[in-house]
Order: sequence, then structure tokens, then C-alpha cells
Amino acid sequence: MSNKNIRLIIAVSVNVIVILIGVLIIYKVGTYAYTLGNNIFNEVAVDDSSNARSVEVTITSSMSAKQLANLFYEKGLVAKEKLFYYQIIASDYNGDWLDGTYTLTTDMLPTEMLETISTASTSSN
Repeated sequence: MSNKNIRLIIAVSVNVIVILIGVLIIYKVGTYAYTLGNNIFNEVAVDDSSNARSVEVTITSSMSAKQLANLFYEKGLVAKEKLFYYQIIASDYNGDWLDGTYTLTTDMLPTEMLETISTASTSSN
């Protein structure tokens, strides 16, 4: 085999490896993005109604979405803080919460909790 043929084989092999790595990265990123989107929009409650508990939270309208997500996570109202933060950002209630103390339950969906503490829920009445 000549030097030219060996270089060609190496070049083709490197190209194939780079393409395979690219496909693998796209697959992994796509799978992660799908799972995240699915978790954001297919909401689940922390508990079912048979073992739900009531939790009292005090909200201020100056709280950021990140602070709200952290509070709800610490109180056990949501299972994953970062996921709830993304749900807040994707919701119609982002930044519309009212000052007050609210009693929420662990069988509520994230959107139901946000609606309860939101100005949008009072403006529709």
C-alpha cells in the first residue's frame, strides 16, 4: 500500500468517527431536551390525594421565580426545585404572584399552586 492510500484510509476513518460522535451528542442532547420538556408540561403532584398534606407558605410579590421554586421545594410542595423553576418560567403566572400566606396541598399540580397564588386567578373572578 502506498502512503497516499494509508492517508486516505486514515482520513475516512477520522471522518466516520467524528460523524459518529456528532450523532451520539445530538442523540444525547435530544433525549435530555425531550425528557425535560415532557417533565415540564406533564405535571405531577408530589403526593396523591390519599396521603396529601397541607402546607402554609408566605409569598411576597417581590420574590423571584428562583426564590419561589426554592421555597416550594423546601416546603415539600414540589419534588424537584429546578424543574419547578422551569415550570414557573413556562407558565402564564410568572411574576404574577400576590403577597400573602397561602395553604397549599401536596396533591396540587404545580400550575394549580401557581394559579392559587397568582393575580391571574383573582382577575378572572
